[in-house]
Amino acid sequence: MVQFQNNLENARLPEWAPQYLNYSLLKLKLKDIIAVKDNPELDQVCQARKFIFQGTLDSEIEKVLSFYADVSTTIKHDLQDSEQSFDHFQDAVMDSQELDTIHKLHRVETKIEELQAVAKRITDLLQYVSLNMQGIRKILKKFAKHVEPTKPSPGFLALEVQHPHEPGWKMMQGTFLPANVSEQLDDMTSHTTLVAAAAKVKHHYDKLRTWRSSLLKESSQDLAGAVAADDIGTEIENVLKSMDDMHRMAQRNAMLVHGLGWSERRAGIFEPAPIDELAVATTLGLVLNCLSSGLYMANYQLVLPNIRDYLTDIGAALSMAGVVIGCCDIASIPGTIGYSVWTNSSFKAPLISSAVACILGNTLYCIGYDTKWLSILMAARLLTGLGSARTVNRRYIADFVRKAARTKASAAFVTCSAAGMALGPLLAVPMARVPTVQLGFLTFNPITAGAYVMSLIWLVFLAVTIFCFEEPPIRADAIDHSKDSIPESTLQQPLLSEPPSPGGIESGQTTENGNDYISPAKIKTSAAPKIPSMRSTLQPMIATFCILFLLKLVQQAYLDSLPLFSGKLYGWSSSQAGLMLAVFGLTVIPVNTAVGQISDHVSDRGLNAVTLFITAVGCGLLMCGGRPMWMYFLGGTLVFMCTVILEGSGMSLMSKIMHPSLARGTWNAGLMSTEAGTLGRLTGNLCLSLVSKITGVNTDSEVYRFGFMLFGLMGLLTVSNLGYMLAIWKRLAA
Repeated sequence: MVQFQNNLENARLPEWAPQYLNYSLLKLKLKDIIAVKDNPELDQVCQARKFIFQGTLDSEIEKVLSFYADVSTTIKHDLQDSEQSFDHFQDAVMDSQELDTIHKLHRVETKIEELQAVAKRITDLLQYVSLNMQGIRKILKKFAKHVEPTKPSPGFLALEVQHPHEPGWKMMQGTFLPANVSEQLDDMTSHTTLVAAAAKVKHHYDKLRTWRSSLLKESSQDLAGAVAADDIGTEIENVLKSMDDMHRMAQRNAMLVHGLGWSERRAGIFEPAPIDELAVATTLGLVLNCLSSGLYMANYQLVLPNIRDYLTDIGAALSMAGVVIGCCDIASIPGTIGYSVWTNSSFKAPLISSAVACILGNTLYCIGYDTKWLSILMAARLLTGLGSARTVNRRYIADFVRKAARTKASAAFVTCSAAGMALGPLLAVPMARVPTVQLGFLTFNPITAGAYVMSLIWLVFLAVTIFCFEEPPIRADAIDHSKDSIPESTLQQPLLSEPPSPGGIESGQTTENGNDYISPAKIKTSAAPKIPSMRSTLQPMIATFCILFLLKLVQQAYLDSLPLFSGKLYGWSSSQAGLMLAVFGLTVIPVNTAVGQISDHVSDRGLNAVTLFITAVGCGLLMCGGRPMWMYFLGGTLVFMCTVILEGSGMSLMSKIMHPSLARGTWNAGLMSTEAGTLGRLTGNLCLSLVSKITGVNTDSEVYRFGFMLFGLMGLLTVSNLGYMLAIWKRLAA
């Protein structure tokens, strides 16, 4: 680490020295923490010094980003001015009849020297990027070795640091920088401004070299003059080669530090963001994918307020409510896998297919009411389940949204899903006032009106998707997140060549033109932590999947039972039950925000354990079967809020303990967590039907027994999950 510090100080430009990351200061702040971290009596001092270190690091990062933005903007403006003068250079010099050949050659050489100066500044700034990104990675790696990293918080920038020689190793460090700083960090790590500037310099030099060669042939000057001109050409070519080499090193070091948002993990997106050339998501594409997720959730929850009245009108047993609702999940499980595989070749087709499935499902839902056939109702729910394209929506964001926009896109995805949960039941409120109208052999009434409305919305969605959605380019080689190399860009060649192999140019070696690079391989540091084996992460992964399964199971069992309890015991109408369900749905967003704030002070495993305990308490209150009413709703509120918290904290815990191989590919953790949640909803629906079949739900006493058995089972499963968590507590440390 001392050698790296010395190399860093030797390689930086003297005139820019105050603008580099103050690595020595950060190392001193870290030593202050290490000096007291093992003394329990100085715990408050240790925490205060950690805050000082974090504040210093944040200030240094802001300083580096600000200086990069200023210099890169200056280079951009200088090039724009140079380009304007270059446009007139040929007319004023090369085509001039008043200037002789030697004068023209002198003007060309002067222009080359100006271009060389710009190329040198670009090279210097690329080295500035490389050194600072390497310094950030080094100090954070050393920090994580001795001190637990600062936990990411919503609304603030989080840094994910990777190791150059251990592709699966990574660490997460929270900061107190605003989340929008991520865009500035992305500008510097991608340094597209410098890439474009370098491309213009090389383009201009190609023209000047052609003109110079032509003038040399025409010139009658002696050989020494020609040699001098050749020396000028050799010098700038060395500078341009240095610029290419330095870009490769800046690219290599910058790609090891990423800015991440908390909302991405909450949305189940664990894959690295695509490079800019592959970030082809359009605004309309994002809107359609977020709408697809929200509309499906609305369609799923649509039947909850009216299911009791629907089953009564068609002469079916109320115990079938769980089975009917669960048909969605039965179809969704294989459908989600199918859509995930389908996205390897198309994104538009799965969106169209899901919309058609929901339209047909809503149509059959209305037909089933008039034919009074339970089998048609179940078929309608199966088709609706095939409309779940959430894995498509999630992967579109993961594969095609640039890093700077990922946080907003992930937040929009989560928000639309939560809004859909509220919209479905909320439709029961205005629909309760519609009159009953006979449309041929179909009935339009408060029970079927919601399905008609959703069909119209899906039709509009389908039309917009067919005619306006732009199919992103599907290239298996380009969207292989498991590769660390960055594809070449036709716009940026040969500047964006492949990163050097271990046997090629490394930082720390000296190029032909004498530029120094700092090599991670030559710096004596402690060995990077090894990638955990799949076997060692198996039990923690099972625990997190059990949490995601359980939360959906308990949540769905409560939501399904609410219309039954409120209608049978409290005399609520379907619209009142729908309004209550909508209120629950609308609380998802503020609860998730609160989770993010809490997670800054409580570990993910601790938050999961406490929430599981409170969920068990809520199930205990619900076991009382609605006597008194306040106890039922208090228990239900605890259960619903805690399951929402578990979804956020469970996803966050999963992102930290899962094996790196599960972050990528078709069979990734995002898909598996979706399947766990879907299976949980299905199990909750089936438990509702099974228990209601056993106890009956036709009288008040039967409803009481139903509540005692159903939520007793939910409480038992929750306590079992908590016990398993405690049994492997140490393995859940993230």
